[in-house]
Amino acid sequence: MQAHGFLLPPNRFPLLSSTPLSCIPIPTQSAAPLIRCTSTSNTTSQPLPLSISDAELAARGIRVRRCSAGLDLEALNAVFARVGFPRREASRLRVALEHTDALVWLEENGDGGEGVPVAFARATGDGVFNAVVWDVVVDPALQGTGLGKAVMERLLGDLRDRGIVNIALYAEPKVVGFYRMLGFAADPDGIKDMIFAWRRACRKVHPK
Repeated sequence: MQAHGFLLPPNRFPLLSSTPLSCIPIPTQSAAPLIRCTSTSNTTSQPLPLSISDAELAARGIRVRRCSAGLDLEALNAVFARVGFPRREASRLRVALEHTDALVWLEENGDGGEGVPVAFARATGDGVFNAVVWDVVVDPALQGTGLGKAVMERLLGDLRDRGIVNIALYAEPKVVGFYRMLGFAADPDGIKDMIFAWRRACRKVHPK
């Protein structure tokens, strides 16, 4: 399960309301699903439903973590490698985590008492309006057991609790259906993400 982020505001004006958010499914024409949230008239803040409770995870020997303290970066890199992500230099990965706004990872207790990450997701953003979801991974040995949904539900809930209204990501085609079930949808205006290409830019500035 893999995701990479792309940020897009859902409308032309910033949303300043502190009222609860609801995710609106939108028909998609893109392989890059975007979640679109707006404020609702309901003033009571209800927690997002969880498909697997913390207690149920604990019964499976899995603990929910929300900070990078105790996160074994080598073990996380190993999970990245097993799902096809490139390995990241530990020092740079540590900096990335320091600049992460929201983080949820699941720690499986080992026989020796040392826990290892088996699922992970994080989000970056401005802390007020916008967030981008990155690095959603589940150890291949545990895929299909609900852990990906568990980390995403908690991450989205944490962002919503902070009043963040624009949440986005883009995903590989094989996992688009998974994100749609969580409320993600393609941008209704058909706006596409654009990624800066250093080589192309350099060729334009310094043509051969």
